[in-house]
Amino acid sequence: MKQIIHKIFHRMKQDSLAKKTAGKRRTKQYPDLHAVKSCLVVWCANDRQEEYLKHLKKKLPQVKLDKICFLPEGSPAPSFRDVVCVKEEELGFGGKILNEELLALLDKECDLLVDLSEESNVMIDYILGNSQAKCKAGMKKENFDADLMIDGVTGVSELIDKLFEVLAKLKKY
Repeated sequence: MKQIIHKIFHRMKQDSLAKKTAGKRRTKQYPDLHAVKSCLVVWCANDRQEEYLKHLKKKLPQVKLDKICFLPEGSPAPSFRDVVCVKEEELGFGGKILNEELLALLDKECDLLVDLSEESNVMIDYILGNSQAKCKAGMKKENFDADLMIDGVTGVSELIDKLFEVLAKLKKY
């Protein structure tokens, strides 16, 4: 009975958050690869996350990476530093986010946001919708309104490679 009530309250919180994912006003730009100075990376915790972040860092060696990792229930926190971990428990009633570090990162302007998650969920959708990134990029998926959607990729490593092929071909608008 306790679990059922917990799930009902959690669903109510998620529904409230989904309604708040309206998006803030931001300046959209499509930067060329050499113009990117700051990048926000968002992903859902998985067993290959360190490999993916190393691959991304190799593609952006001079860029400061801010990292947000969504931790589904039962997932261990990443072992590396400088990561803002977001848990489902940090979602309050009325869709209020209880993680101050997350809110600070969402208000910070950056050149590029890279979404490495393979599936949509309410918390990641909120992060993507409320980030002040000038350009948002990621794998094409349901409920993802990005500036650059990479379609036809089968995994995160392929996504990173294709994304940087596209960024290398862009000229600043």
